[in-house]
Amino acid sequence: MTKTKTSLAVDVWADIVCPWCYVGEARLEKAAAALASEAEVTITPHAFELDPNHSHPEKILDHLAKKYGRTPDAVAEMDSRVATLAAEEGLPYTADRLTANTFDAHRLVAAAAEFGVALDVLRALQKGHFSGELDLSDGEALIATVASVGLDEARAREVLASDEFADAVRADQAQAREFGVTGVPFTVVNMQYAIPGAGAQEHYEKVLRTALEG
Repeated sequence: MTKTKTSLAVDVWADIVCPWCYVGEARLEKAAAALASEAEVTITPHAFELDPNHSHPEKILDHLAKKYGRTPDAVAEMDSRVATLAAEEGLPYTADRLTANTFDAHRLVAAAAEFGVALDVLRALQKGHFSGELDLSDGEALIATVASVGLDEARAREVLASDEFADAVRADQAQAREFGVTGVPFTVVNMQYAIPGAGAQEHYEKVLRTALEG
């Protein structure tokens, strides 16, 4: 008789332009894959805007220099450290990328849940952004990206042309505030075990196993 796998629900609050979210998600997915023979791990992404007032696209190093009051060389070094971690996870990453307001992109991730591809859409948007190939302020580029991983193109156009899922994005962020979240990624397993920040793969595995055995 085949043993029934235990289900684990993993909720992750992240922003598309957050490099630590990008790296952390890759580690989390590898941890989930390591437990695949024992548990059915479902990862559900939730919206969190690091800079909801971001008004126009700009080069990331320029943005970081202004945000943190640092020199161009200092922010380049800071970004290169994350680039090294991304490379270790096999993720594309360049400093030559634009950052922009992420609200519409988050709405598309929420819409993708209707088609069961929210995580795929999040991944595609992250990879497009961090590879420097996607301007998150470009509606047509957003549509092409999400359509390539299973979100119906016509549906994506409907969403961007309206305010659909705006309430869903705001609800995600409100829930994060209720949890006391001030930075992302923020991961919760079975609504019991919280992991703030981008943990190592081993740490994610440990928490997943704790939830599995609990």
